[in-house]
Amino acid sequence: MSVRLKAIYRGGAFVPMSNGDEVNMPENTEVELTVHDPYLLPATATTAEERGRALKDLVESWKDHPLSANAPRLTRDELHERR
Repeated sequence: MSVRLKAIYRGGAFVPMSNGDEVNMPENTEVELTVHDPYLLPATATTAEERGRALKDLVESWKDHPLSANAPRLTRDELHERR
C-alpha cells in the first residue's frame, strides 16, 4: 500500500502538512521518501547535438572561471546548503 502526502522539512525532520487527514501509521513506521527539488529544472536538450553543445559550453565556462588552488576550503555545512 502506498500513501501520498506532502511534508515540510523542519527542525531536522519531515513534518506532514495537514490537509485534514490523519496519517494512519503506527509510530516508528519506516517509510521511504522521494524528494522533488522545486529548484531543479528538467533537461531541455533533446538531441545528441544539443547535449554536446551544452557540455562544450560548460567546459568552456570552467576554463573561463578556474578554481584557485588557494581558495578557502568549505565546511560540510557550507557545502550542503540548508534551506
